[in-house]
Amino acid sequence: MKHSFSTSILKQIDTLPALPATVSKVMQVTGDPESSARDLMLAVIPDQAMCATILKLANSAFFGMPREVGDLEKAVMVLGFNEIRNIVIGKAVFTSFQSICRNNREALNRFWDHSFHCGLAAKIIAEERGLSGSEMFIAGLIHDIGKLIILVGISGNHTDIIELSDPTDFTRYLRENETYSIGHDEIAIRLFNRWLFPRSLINAVGYHHRPQESPFYQVAPIIIQIADLLSLAHLNPKGPDARDIFTVIDDFLPELKMLWRNNDLDWTIDDFVRWQDALAVSSSRDQAILTIMAS
Repeated sequence: MKHSFSTSILKQIDTLPALPATVSKVMQVTGDPESSARDLMLAVIPDQAMCATILKLANSAFFGMPREVGDLEKAVMVLGFNEIRNIVIGKAVFTSFQSICRNNREALNRFWDHSFHCGLAAKIIAEERGLSGSEMFIAGLIHDIGKLIILVGISGNHTDIIELSDPTDFTRYLRENETYSIGHDEIAIRLFNRWLFPRSLINAVGYHHRPQESPFYQVAPIIIQIADLLSLAHLNPKGPDARDIFTVIDDFLPELKMLWRNNDLDWTIDDFVRWQDALAVSSSRDQAILTIMAS
């Protein structure tokens, strides 16, 4: 049965449609150092829904622009290539999976709520280290997309896979691999490679449960791993909090603490508490972002 599960899931990756032409064009333009702002505008303009999303996000508190961004040209100039690329990728992936799990819309809403808060937490942690907050936000937003592919591959059964878990339960990922003979992170790697996503994004998403195996720059998947846990804690205020998460890692996962040290991450319990507090503020302030992505 396990082999049957993994075979169906992997076949599902091959049958997923390609992303809209806008996404491919934007990734091509942003990946070419010779491209101009006009090239990027011409790649986006044919997709009016994407243009609207970019403008709405550019004028949200998420980016904190000092004045209103009134048109796409100004958005490209102010936000820059990487920010536009991240918005386009996030919106496209979000839209591609909106029709999944129609028989359990409540579970799907919880799934996206968790993914959204994971993105917010990843942005908070990343910006403290001077990294791209928007790229880490998108990585957090799509970090569990492989779970939706599992659902499709097994005909919508086992919807418990997208239910929220205890953030101090570090065995759930192992149980998932045992059940399906493949993890949602590996599925994401295969899908995002097929879609020709940026290597940095594939790395952050594909190794967030096993950052020690990341082929390069382990900091990104480490951040998504911690953001994932903080999101789960935020959405279940009666369960374990940031202090509990750090304590479990400190007491029972010395290899994870060693990985942090090897990557110059001298995090303490105070950092975890500060991030949890910042996530609560961001959740209240930036909730409109999820609505914009879904529109």
